[in-house]
Amino acid sequence: MPEQADPYAIQYSESGRASRKELPPEAQSALFDVLDALAANLDAFPGRVRAISRDGSIRLYSHPSPPLQVTYEVDASRRVLYLEHFVAPKVQVTKPVFISYSHKDAKWLEKLKQFLRPLEDKELVRVWDDSEIRPGSDWLGDISKALASARVAVFLHTQNFLDSPFIREKELPVLIEAAQNRGCLIFVIAVSSSPFEDSPLARFQWANPPNEPLDLMSDAEQSKTLTEIYRKMKAAVSVE
Repeated sequence: MPEQADPYAIQYSESGRASRKELPPEAQSALFDVLDALAANLDAFPGRVRAISRDGSIRLYSHPSPPLQVTYEVDASRRVLYLEHFVAPKVQVTKPVFISYSHKDAKWLEKLKQFLRPLEDKELVRVWDDSEIRPGSDWLGDISKALASARVAVFLHTQNFLDSPFIREKELPVLIEAAQNRGCLIFVIAVSSSPFEDSPLARFQWANPPNEPLDLMSDAEQSKTLTEIYRKMKAAVSVE
C-alpha cells in the first residue's frame, strides 16, 4: 500500500487573520471543516474550487451554506496552503410582497405597481396581488399561499378597503398576525379619505400621513409621495 502523504500545512497572511475574525460564527465553524478537508486533499471539493491565477496556484473556494468564500494559495513544493482572505457574502433574498386592496381601487393598484417595478427588477421584492390568479384556478388557495409567504404587506387604505368583508375577515387578520409574529413589514398607504383612526391598521406606522391621502394630491404630488414610499420600501427590504 503506498504511503499516504502528510496533509498540507496551513498558514495565514495578515489579511487572512484579519478577515477570519470578521466572519460570522456559523461561517467560522464551517471554515475549520473546509480547511481540514483541503489540507488532506486539494481536490476534496471539485465543484466548489476554481483557479483565479494563470498558474492555478491561487484558488477560490465557495461554500454554499452558510455562504463563505476562501482565497488561498497552494505551494505544492512545500505542501503549504497560504490563506489570503475570507468573506461571508450576503445572500440577497427576494421578499414576497402582498398587496391588499379593494377591486374598486384597482387604478391605484396599477399606479403603485409602476413605482414598485424597479424593486422587482433588482429582485429585492416579488409583488403579488389577486390579479395574478388565473381563471379556473383555486383562487382562495392561491390567496392563502400568498398570504402565508408574505414578508411585506401593502394596504391601499380607502373606504372601499374598509368596507370589504373579504379583506376584514381573510386578509387583515393573517397579515397583522404575520407582522406581530413573523416580522412581516407593514406599509399602509392612505389613498382616499376614510376614518383611519378607527381602522384595524391605525396602530401601525403609515407610509404617508393618513390625513393627506393620494387622491387629494395633484399628479406631481402623487408621484413625489409614491417615490418616497418606494424609497422607504427599498430601505426596509434591503436590510437582512
